[in-house]
Parts: sequence; structure tokens; C-alpha cells
Amino acid sequence: MFAEKHYPDSLLQEDLDDYLARGWYRMGQSIFTTHFLCFEEKFYSAIWIRLNLHQHDFNKHARKLMRRNGQRFRMECARAKITSEKEKLYQRYKKNFPGLLAPSLLFSLNDGEEKNIYQTYSINIYDADRLVATSFFDVGRHSAASIMGIYDPDYSRYSLGFYSMLGEMIFCRQNHVQFYYPGYIVPGYPRFDYKTRIGNVDYFNLHSRSWLPLSSLTPEHIPLIRMEQKLHELQQALQKKGIPARLLHYPLFEANLFAFWQTNYFDFPVFLHCYPHESSDSFITVVFDIRDESYHLLQCSPLDDLMFYVNDAYTSMFDRERFFLELMVIKNHLLRTNNPEYLQVALLGLMLSKRLK
Repeated sequence: MFAEKHYPDSLLQEDLDDYLARGWYRMGQSIFTTHFLCFEEKFYSAIWIRLNLHQHDFNKHARKLMRRNGQRFRMECARAKITSEKEKLYQRYKKNFPGLLAPSLLFSLNDGEEKNIYQTYSINIYDADRLVATSFFDVGRHSAASIMGIYDPDYSRYSLGFYSMLGEMIFCRQNHVQFYYPGYIVPGYPRFDYKTRIGNVDYFNLHSRSWLPLSSLTPEHIPLIRMEQKLHELQQALQKKGIPARLLHYPLFEANLFAFWQTNYFDFPVFLHCYPHESSDSFITVVFDIRDESYHLLQCSPLDDLMFYVNDAYTSMFDRERFFLELMVIKNHLLRTNNPEYLQVALLGLMLSKRLK
């Protein structure tokens, strides 16, 4: 699945290492992965990144920031505790944050519970005795994941969010942690670009399931861009043969993260909607899967899941001419091929058999 979420009751350090190495990340007390995002009706790829601390040297900008802020602020690192002082700082930060945040720090990190299944540390930055920034990171056996950084808006000119990340990295190096995971970046959406400032990061390649230098990621190999390109090429070829196919984006691609039932939810962000199947409640779709570089022919159907956590206010933002807005599941996997001509023949056969019936 492109999007998946687990709810472990406990988590060994080695388990956290394994999750992070596969492009997963903490959400409250759960742990999840996703590879696509939607902001303001536009779709993007989420590219998970990490830094090999054993091969890392701080660049000139980082050294300058550490030297300048080190003269002004006091930095401490300790096992994480959620205190009233940190909650007040969180509320100050939340008021100036451009997006949505959890109502409290306790809810954001621990889902509102006192129990924390992760080995979490915090970097605390003080101006004299005033807490002006804090960040939280989870530590495994050989890996660490940066979870959250907050700071006092009055001190925004000091880059305290980035400064606390540098503090996390120093702690990890001192404790022989090899890999530092700051989360994902989003090509084409610069809000997350600050994470690449930490050094020469690698990215998780969906096709090879391995970590490669981010510098080797070209635009045409960004998963969503490649999916859209391959489906657009196929759509043009199908139209020449008189086979109907609409290129649609699917805002509910993260159903596996938010739905109540465990079922085979459709989790591709873009697909070709070809035509209804024999029954009125199912239809034929084509997707291009970046993981195996193949087209997949699927029979899908809508699912009326009353427990689904995304409400109508979200889907009402989208234009039905360009987006498919019904929650759907995969009923049958009909064909997999990397040969678009073979897929065209299969679709033509399905269309003819439907007409004959």
C-alpha cells in the first residue's frame, strides 16, 4: 500500500530503525507511511529523506548559525517531558503557524495520553531562563527521527527551528546514531525544503526500495509526475482507438490512514477511468505503479463507508470534472503489464464484450 498506518502497543528501538528505513514516520503514538499529498486541490509526491551522520560534516552556514546562536542561547538535551512551560510555548507557536496543528502538545505527541511508546528526547533552547524553542526526536538503535520543533515567534529571526535540528544531529552523532530522518520533502511545494539544509541527504526510492542521493532525483522520476506522464500517454493512445478514458485525480487516496474498516481501498492518487463494468456499481480503471513500472488494469467499485473520517466539506472543494470523489475499493486485479499496446488490446476486448452483452 502507498498509505498505511500501524498502532503498536510498544516499539523496540530496532523496530523503529526498520520502520524508518522503509519510509515510515511517527503520527502521535501510531506510525505511518504515505507517498502522496494534496494541498489546495493540487497533488504532490512525498519524498522521504535521511542523512547519514557517519558521512556528514556541518557546512559553513550551519557552523555559523551554531556559533552565533551559541553565544546568545543555552541549549540542553534530555529525555522528553511535556511540561506546562512547553505547552505555553506550543500555544504561542500555534497562533502564528500557517496550517492546522493539534490542540495541544500532549495531543500532538502522545494522542492526549501520558504513555509514550517511543524513546523521545528533546532539545531545549533558553534565552537566560526563558524557554524560547524546543524540539522532539525519537531515537532507535541506529536511527533517529526528528518529530517536531516549536519556537517563540518573537525569536523567529534566529532560525531556532533549524538550530534545534542541528542540536538533534549533534546529540545523535555523540551517541553513535548513524541515520537521521527529518521526514519528507515535497517537490514543487517549498514549505518543506528547509529539511534539505541539514546536508547531503538521500531519498527513499519507491521502485528500488533503497536510499539514493537526493541529487540523483530528476523531475521525470518523481513518482506522481511519472504516473501522470505514463497515464497521459496511454490516454492519448486509447482515444485514437476509440476507447474512452478520463484522467482523474483521487483526493481520497489516503483512505487506509483514516478509514475504520480494513479493506482493499484504492490508494492511487491518479488513474484512468475507462468505462462501467457489466454491473452498474463497478468500473474499469488503469493505474501506473511506480513500484514495478507497470500498468495495472483494475475493477473497482464505490464504497459507502459511514465510518470514513473525511467529511463532505473536504470533497466539496474539488471539481468533479477533474477529480473522482467517491470512496472506492479494488474488487479485482485484471491485468499487469509494462506493454501499453497489450493493455490497449485487453481494454478493447473488454469494451467489445460489454457491447455484445
